[in-house]
Amino acid sequence: MQRQRLPAQAAAASLITAPLLGLAAACAWPPLRAGGRAQIAAISAHPGRWYTFTLLILLSSFLLVPAVLALMRLLSRSRPVWALLAGCLAGLGVLVSIADSASGLMYWQMGAPGASLGQMAALATRYNAAAGAAVIFMIGGLATVAGTLLLAAGLWRAHVIPAWTAVAFPVATIANIAGLSANSIPIIIVSYALLLAAFGRIAVIIRSSPAWTQTETAVTMNPAASAVPASH
Repeated sequence: MQRQRLPAQAAAASLITAPLLGLAAACAWPPLRAGGRAQIAAISAHPGRWYTFTLLILLSSFLLVPAVLALMRLLSRSRPVWALLAGCLAGLGVLVSIADSASGLMYWQMGAPGASLGQMAALATRYNAAAGAAVIFMIGGLATVAGTLLLAAGLWRAHVIPAWTAVAFPVATIANIAGLSANSIPIIIVSYALLLAAFGRIAVIIRSSPAWTQTETAVTMNPAASAVPASH
């Protein structure tokens, strides 16, 4: 019985740990300024904090993969097609966010001692202005918002999660994207706190959901004994 509960426990753990790591990352985030040169200078002044932030936000993004899969499974019991569409969109957004989070390691080395501040600032400006990179992150952001809205709406319509959770989940996601884009630590902290509240409630639901427990018992019957004698 304990092994049957492991998938539910793992799913609940990912839902809770992902926003918790995001909160920790926001607390470690060094103050940044607008503009490539000021940004690299701030990273150079706080390399340890920037590395900690990048590592925590990357781990948080990793854990969003099983979190999305958990939401898909929770919804697929009643709306399988809806769950597949919403989960694919949200999953695409998470994968793009992982790539975006990993780019923080590049910025960490751009601010390393001995690097030319002028050259690294020019590289950061070119990277941020590159249309080829911007369109990928834009698609990822739109997919995240669309997938999150569909998952929340589907779970609410299926009477799986309460209304406040269905609202808090996408609102937190949109606020998180806006906060990360604007380098606003207060918005990021609020978004992760709201996401933790919503995911925490869903984690409780998952631990008691029939979609995560094996209630059916397989019965093996002898073919010879299964024949029902004809009544006379």
